[in-house]
Formats: sequence, structure tokens, C-alpha cells
Amino acid sequence: MLDAQQGRLGPATRRALLAAGAEIAVALAPSDPRAFGERAQALREARPDLIVLALADAGDADRIALLAEAVRFGCASLRPAPYALVATSDRSAAARARALLAPLAVELAPDPRSDEGRRAVVERLRADMDATRDRELEALAERAAADRGSAVLVVAVGSDATSLVRAEAGVPSIAIHSRPLGVGSGADRIVAGPGLDRVRRWIPWSVDGPTLLERVFNRARWPGAPAGDRETAAVEIALAHEAIAHAVADAVAGGIGPALRTVRQVVLAGRLATLPAEHAVLIAADALDLVEPASISREGAEAHPLAAIVPVATARRAVVRIGPHEESVARDALYVVPIDGAVPVSGVGVAADAVAAGPLGVVIDARPRPLALPLRDAERVPAVARWFEALGARMDIG
Repeated sequence: MLDAQQGRLGPATRRALLAAGAEIAVALAPSDPRAFGERAQALREARPDLIVLALADAGDADRIALLAEAVRFGCASLRPAPYALVATSDRSAAARARALLAPLAVELAPDPRSDEGRRAVVERLRADMDATRDRELEALAERAAADRGSAVLVVAVGSDATSLVRAEAGVPSIAIHSRPLGVGSGADRIVAGPGLDRVRRWIPWSVDGPTLLERVFNRARWPGAPAGDRETAAVEIALAHEAIAHAVADAVAGGIGPALRTVRQVVLAGRLATLPAEHAVLIAADALDLVEPASISREGAEAHPLAAIVPVATARRAVVRIGPHEESVARDALYVVPIDGAVPVSGVGVAADAVAAGPLGVVIDARPRPLALPLRDAERVPAVARWFEALGARMDIG
């Protein structure tokens, strides 16, 4: 991805690429501090299939020259050579891009800052890949939003892809499909990106780095193998945490993070739909960083929720009303109020609303955000184990 506008088009272009499920190997801007040779080498090592060059308004065409030479030097010798997709509404800039990027083939696309332009870019990119899974998840979100009459977020973690799709009646859908990140063949990419320590932090017991790394790469080598023991199950849960956290970070980089955090319904799909309910709800509470009360359900369960999550923002202690109950909630608290069915929620630090709970009850979550974990096992392990136990999801570690 080449952002010729020094950040003005970056979020819009990134959003279009993520909606199409494209893996962003390299992102460059004219302000990139690397030398010309380092830029070219980064492109050469990435071996891109496609280079997206985002341009905006008339008069900005000269910025292309700051990136085009590195593209030609780094990519012209690649076989097969990548093609360039120039996303712009400025025809003079497009003509200049064709001249500067030769001999690479150049195609044109609309400006991705508009909904129409972004959809056009997404459809063009999807023409070169199998987007069946992504389309199915988007259709699931749209059906759920229509059936439930509120904004719905579908969260799906697969073997090599993690998706967040927000749908709401009368509003263009928002989609993030992060590849290749998942709990199977994409597990090693989570370690290569966020890092091994970020995976380890979600495991409720001490585990050394080499042992964990071996288990992660075993997941990548045999993605279809069942999680037959507690260690493998714990690694899969930890990988799901980080895959979703990475997708949320992608959404923030695309300028759509707040929209994904403000929904009333969350539907868990893919591997999340097959996990024990307590583990699936805990992953949602930990990784999604919701700011409003939301019902959590699973794909295939129609509108029947597993639980409700009520985020509470408080510096010390707040009184929260959950139906007929009044709870004094301390900062850092995470616990379950055993209520099933639709209940009103309100209080200081809570977005007043009515929320539908399920058999797991209402999860009160007053942990500070962004969620931070201690680095030392002596502090981290008890904290994570306490969170598992709070939702009845603590694993047998004896």
C-alpha cells in the first residue's frame, strides 16, 4: 500500500484493503524515513502481487515520484511482476502514475474515501481471490441486523483469517478481514506479528517460550487437529484473543475502531462458535473492548444469547443497576450476575440500555481499558486465572 497523501488517504485505503481480505505486506508514504534503497528492498522482499497507490485531489500528482522510483527499482524484476492499482478521482494524477510506474501494468479505481469508491476497490481486489467466506460472514451480519433490529457485530476466527463485520439497517456495513491470522495455519503469523509474549499472556499458568512456540507451530502445521488436551486448548484460546486484538487494531488504523465497539449484539462465528460458551464469552469480553452493553450469541443459535456483557467505566467504585439488582462495582471487577432474559441496565459509568442475557448471565466488566496484564508470571497468572474462574471458564491446571 502506497499512501501518496502522507496520511490523508491512508486510513481509507487501509480500510478498503482489509475489507477485501488483502494482506498488507508493506505500507509506504512519502514521509517514510527509510532511504530509497531500503524502501525498494522492503518491496522486493515482500514480493507483492498488487501495489495500491492512493491519490487524492488535483495538484498532488507530483507526490507519486517520491514512491514510484522505489516501486520500479524494487518490483520490476519480480516474476510475475505485480500490477499497480491507482485509486484516485484525479485523471491527471492517474496519467502521471502510468508513466512513472512503467513497465508495471496500471489499473484505475475510484477514490476509496467514498462508500462507492471503497466498494469498487473491494470488488476489484476480490476478483483475484476466493472471497466466499468473507461474503458469507457479511451476509450473516446483515441478516442478523435485520432480524434483531439493532447494530450487530459478527466476530469470526478461522484457521487463517479473522473477521469483524458490523451491520446495521440503513447504514453501510463495515468489514475487516485480517489475513493470514488465525488459530490454525495462520497461528505462526500471530507470533511473527504481535509476538509470542502477547500469546502467552492469556494462558492461566506459567509456560516457557520454547514449549509455547512449539505448540503454536504445531497448530500451524496441523490446523485441523483437535485440541485434545488442556495445553492445546489454552493455546487456541490465547491465539483467538490475539487474532481478534490484531483485527481490532487494524480497524483502528482504518479509522473505524469506535464503530466496532458500539453495538448491542455480538455474534460469534467460526472457531469461536465451537468453543465452550464460557471461553467464547471470555474472549469477547477480553478482546473486543466494548463500550456499551451487548448481548453475546453464537452463529446458528438464532437470537438466543449466551450472556450479556456490561462494561463499567469507573475510577474507583460505581453503583450499577441490573434489572432488580443493585451492584456496587469496584474498579478492576469482573464477575457474573446470574440473570437470564431481557433486563435494563443503568448507572454511573454505564451506557443505559436494555440488554438480553442468557444462561451465563450478565458479565460485569469494570477492568480498565486498554486491558493491561502484568509482565511477571507471579502477577499475571493469578490475574488471568481469576478472569477464567469468574466466568466459570477456568481450566484444570492441576
